[in-house]
Amino acid sequence: MIVGAGPVGLAAAVFLARQGVFPRVIDSAAGISPQSRALAVNPRTLDILESCGVAEEMLGIGRRMVAVQVSAGGKKVGEMSISSLQHRYPFMLALSQGVTTRLLEAKLNQLGGRVEWNHSLTHCRNVPGGVEAEVKSGPDGAIDTVRCPWLLAADGARSTVRESLGIEFPGSSFENPWYLADVPLCTSLSQDHAHVFFQKGGGFLFVIRVINEPENGSPNEALWRVIGNMPDPLERLEGASPCGAVVWQSSFHISHRINRQLQQGAVYFAGDAAHLHSPIGARGMNLGIEDAWVFSELFKAGRLADYHAERYPVDHQVVKRVEMVSRLAQIFPQSFQLVFFIFKGHNNNSKYQITNYK
Repeated sequence: MIVGAGPVGLAAAVFLARQGVFPRVIDSAAGISPQSRALAVNPRTLDILESCGVAEEMLGIGRRMVAVQVSAGGKKVGEMSISSLQHRYPFMLALSQGVTTRLLEAKLNQLGGRVEWNHSLTHCRNVPGGVEAEVKSGPDGAIDTVRCPWLLAADGARSTVRESLGIEFPGSSFENPWYLADVPLCTSLSQDHAHVFFQKGGGFLFVIRVINEPENGSPNEALWRVIGNMPDPLERLEGASPCGAVVWQSSFHISHRINRQLQQGAVYFAGDAAHLHSPIGARGMNLGIEDAWVFSELFKAGRLADYHAERYPVDHQVVKRVEMVSRLAQIFPQSFQLVFFIFKGHNNNSKYQITNYK
């Protein structure tokens, strides 16, 4: 069983389906979320999704981001090339999580699998020979008790599976919230760049294109995400102004956490159910899809018992480095070089190439 049909759970289901294994996939939602959420696909994720054909579809929709432009005090202070990556995909692909999820579900359906939407896990526990799970159908439906040989928890930051098993989720949280808005902008900012604006008092803005579908409209209809660590980020924009209604806005608290255990018995954790960190570096969804791929490769090799040992050092390192850069970005404008380190180094870590599990 896979709990959670976001990009992580669906990616795991697709990888397993290509091996001829069709786990039960459940999700409490009615369908794919329309919100953009994660915005960028990194080179390693394109590598991983290449064999199932999803990467090619992504490339046909997304926009290639080739650099990060950094400004401070109203002036451009640097531009950091992503295209210098030693990789056959030397770019970050701007593409919303919603599109990625839709493409993965379509691939799963094509392979013969499906998602059971409106089905939620209410509790689970390890039992001899596997996992016993209580699954509720619909908001007022009956609860069925089912058994499965293993369960992959991809049910997000407030994981019911983690809570059921009492897995510790240590880490830290920032005191003040961050703010985001997805909005059409009238701007001359390059759409092939991500933009970082350091402001006085430790404030910063991060501005990047949002790609939800193939682009057909005029430049002034282009949707952008604005993220800032201070209230009213749209009022702090430089070189841009809103030219349409806000599509989505939210505030959120930043946490950097990782499960004490990424597996307990026959239960395994991936994505936000396993680790959380700030969006700086665009590693959240990408790291989760990598978890899913490693899980499927270990399953194929009969090595699921090695999952924690394989994933914990990698996930822990990413969480700690993103936390370091996120803290520095709020204090020192000079730290933009470290922001680039996360974009470049962490999104193309040659130590963990795909061939590692073959």
